[in-house]
Amino acid sequence: MDEVPLTFHIPVNRTVEKTGTSTVSVRTTGNEKSSFTVVLACQANGQKIPPMVIFKRKTLPKENFPAGVVIKASLKGWMDEEKMSEWLREIYVKRPGGFFHTAPSLLIYDSMRTHITDAVKKQVKQTNSELAVIPGGLTKELQPLDIGVNRAFKARLRAAWEQWMTE
Repeated sequence: MDEVPLTFHIPVNRTVEKTGTSTVSVRTTGNEKSSFTVVLACQANGQKIPPMVIFKRKTLPKENFPAGVVIKASLKGWMDEEKMSEWLREIYVKRPGGFFHTAPSLLIYDSMRTHITDAVKKQVKQTNSELAVIPGGLTKELQPLDIGVNRAFKARLRAAWEQWMTE
């Protein structure tokens, strides 16, 4: 499991302008400071677990979201102990094979403070799971989601964003 912090404005990688132009106009949505977090997870067999999106706001947005995406709101827009507990209860436990906790599982994530509180560790234990915490500074080398899932997610999100902005 890993979080991907994002904003509602993804700067483009390239622009098209005449050679020698001193300034290049870039279209924006005006939401450069609006942020949200996407929580991604997958099982060892590659099966994706439903994502959780945490918006930076007090209440849930009224828009329709795709089925299977869990929507949450938080004042800071990122994972805190409460959202971690909700992720474990509403998503992790409901993964295929996770409800009855028949076989032990290994949950791998980084050492973010909200991941390693005593309450969260206790909740993980109750799911018949062992916790493997990636030490700080080693996430890029040891976090499977950084390379296998997050990078692909960000690339597809960027492509969809650029298509939307172009249209």
